[in-house]
Amino acid sequence: MSRPSVKAEKKTAIMAAFVRCIANRGLDATSLDDIAQESGISRSLVRHFAGNREDLVNQVADYVAYEFETIWRHQARAHRDDSSDDWLATVLFSADPAGDYQAMLPAFYALLSAAHRYPRVSERMTQCFEIYVADLTEELQQRHPKAGLDACEQVALGVICIYFAWDGFRGLALAQSMQHNNQKLITRLLATLN
Repeated sequence: MSRPSVKAEKKTAIMAAFVRCIANRGLDATSLDDIAQESGISRSLVRHFAGNREDLVNQVADYVAYEFETIWRHQARAHRDDSSDDWLATVLFSADPAGDYQAMLPAFYALLSAAHRYPRVSERMTQCFEIYVADLTEELQQRHPKAGLDACEQVALGVICIYFAWDGFRGLALAQSMQHNNQKLITRLLATLN
């Protein structure tokens, strides 16, 4: 049996390889052999460290959701001193998002699309979405203390949904034209809290 630190390193390497494979081949088309080749770890060791395919899919959902949550919280902390609501548009509508975030987008959306087939994936991706909404609700309450919890939660949900809709079109030419209008829409939503 391997040391816990080695096992954790191997699992992280396997998850990162799986994310890259999903970006290149899609979730359903990625095999254990593909992950083994991408990670440089033999197929038998991929199975040993990560389990069967369903285990792998569940684990990659945990991995991707955790990474997205970490990136989101890091971005929010980085703008903590900005007392205006402009930080939100800066964080959400960056023309060139962080490399880690961009690399995980295909896996994130593939997992969302497949969630109906994998109960644990559905649960984990739902949790990730709820964390986004809860974190933004809390941030809005701190920035708009006169606004009620319901209003902050509704605005947070609206902002997150607008963002995910835009983010899903990031690869299309219309993403640029949508970006400006979505920023205005978010500004309008945020103004309801004043």
